[in-house]
Amino acid sequence: MSNYSLVRPGLTTAIIGHLPAIKLRLRRKVPQLTFQDVRRARIPFYEALASELYEAGYTNAAFLLLQLIEYEHDHVPSTSDQTIEDKRLKNSKSLLNFLFQSLRETEGYKINQQYDTEVESLLTIGQSFENDKHKHWIARQFFLISLDRCEACCLGEDRVAALANYYYGRFLTANGQLEEALKVLEAAKKLCSTQSWPLEQSKNIRGSQLLISVILEQLFIVYSKLSEKYRKTDLEKFELYMQLSHEVAVDSKLEHVLCDSYLNYGDFLLTKGEHREALNCYKESSKRARIIYSFDKVCKTKIRMAAAHRSLNELKECEHLLQSADKLTEHNRMTECYAEQKLLTGEINFGNGHLAEATKDFQTARAVYQNLAKGDKMILASSFGALASAGIHFGKFVGLVRQTDFHGRLSDNKTLFKLLRWSVDGIALW
Repeated sequence: MSNYSLVRPGLTTAIIGHLPAIKLRLRRKVPQLTFQDVRRARIPFYEALASELYEAGYTNAAFLLLQLIEYEHDHVPSTSDQTIEDKRLKNSKSLLNFLFQSLRETEGYKINQQYDTEVESLLTIGQSFENDKHKHWIARQFFLISLDRCEACCLGEDRVAALANYYYGRFLTANGQLEEALKVLEAAKKLCSTQSWPLEQSKNIRGSQLLISVILEQLFIVYSKLSEKYRKTDLEKFELYMQLSHEVAVDSKLEHVLCDSYLNYGDFLLTKGEHREALNCYKESSKRARIIYSFDKVCKTKIRMAAAHRSLNELKECEHLLQSADKLTEHNRMTECYAEQKLLTGEINFGNGHLAEATKDFQTARAVYQNLAKGDKMILASSFGALASAGIHFGKFVGLVRQTDFHGRLSDNKTLFKLLRWSVDGIALW
């Protein structure tokens, strides 16, 4: 992209043919436009702002303002929601005033050859539209413009290039474009690999998070989402992304990221049957949970450690941890931790043949999951509850389930699900 334009090629082309006519018409009406002159001439507000920018020498800002309005008009579908329509650039004076001031400042930095500051200003504009799903398209444009400006001004090895890649990668992640986000964030990581740049330049390194740390945190999120995406469809990719997510979490040295990563990685190892290794991961997660005062995570790690001890046939430790988790949930029984605790307790009672107790545990878990709108977990608890209840009357069937030679969690028992899914005649039961 040329150094002379903020506008990205391909943003829109329709407005280009109209700009000369707009400017000519405005000049004929008012030789030197001011806001009072504009009001008297009854020129539309957005054209007035563009004219003010143009006449003041901020040509690129004027072009971009009009292009954004034209693009929204042509490419963003209308809605029946009047509050949304009122926030369209054509109709919203507050948004137009914000863009007018921001674009004016941004091009001022460019004119003064303060290219780093210009890019940061573009990124700030993009971030301001991130939380409005109806304006994501604007955020995307400004993130792309900032990347173009980095290339045009030879800033590719600078902090702002890493910053631009980070914000664009975070934006792509939030919009579910994981593979593209991964490429952008990996580029950001490469730029920061030997640097200690702060996230915010206005603060010293001690007062601001390191840019590399937040990039690694975002990479952890992307790898975790990708591993979840491939969990049931591609075992090789699932394991690869799980490993990568844990590696970047360790590199980040961020306690809250490490807490989540050790918890997830422990679950991964427990599923693979590496129970002792999983237990060690849960212990590491528990340490971090206490450091960041996340008592919900403390409770979760206790339940997961209980599951690991159960798999190792260390039943006293399992029982002690479940009792400890129960105390942590005494103040509020409508939490996911309590539901998970009752689900595991139900599996233990089921495995020991205490079907009435297991039925009650599964019913409790189901009620909590239903209240929390956790549909998959609710179905899981319902299925186990039905199985335990039926076992009271069909003990032989439950006996077959218990003979499937599986010592892990009931929910991980593939053989059980085959028994649940098919009858003897091969007809699906559910």
